[in-house]
Amino acid sequence: MAIKFNPIHWTLLVVIATILLYFSDAQDCPKKVIFGGWKPITNLTDPEVVEIGKFIMDEHNKEAKTKLEFQEIIKGESQDVVGKNYRLVINAKDCDSLHNYLAVVWDLPWQKIRKLTSFEEYNVA
Repeated sequence: MAIKFNPIHWTLLVVIATILLYFSDAQDCPKKVIFGGWKPITNLTDPEVVEIGKFIMDEHNKEAKTKLEFQEIIKGESQDVVGKNYRLVINAKDCDSLHNYLAVVWDLPWQKIRKLTSFEEYNVA
C-alpha cells in the first residue's frame, strides 16, 4: 500500500522539517561573539567593574606618583578582544577637588594580566 501525499501534506512536512532543523541547529551552535565593537556597560556598580576602576586609580598613582582617590564610575564601555578592554570615565578626588578621568584597561583574567593602557583628564560636556 503506497502513501499518497497531497500538496497540504508536503507543505506540512516541509514546515515541520524546517522548524526541527532550526531548533536543533540553534542549540548545537555556540553564540558568536563579535570582536572589536565597544558596548555600553549597563551596571557601573558591578563589583568587577568597580574593581577595574580602583585598579586604574592604583596604577595611575604608582606611575604618576599622585594620590588620586577613586570616587565612582560615571560611564563605561567594554570591548571584547583577546581578553577585554574597559574604557571608563572615573570621578576621583585630588586633594579637595573632584576631577573626571578617561582610562582604558586591558584585562586578561585567565592569565591574571591587567594593564592600564591610557589615562587622561576628561571634561564631561
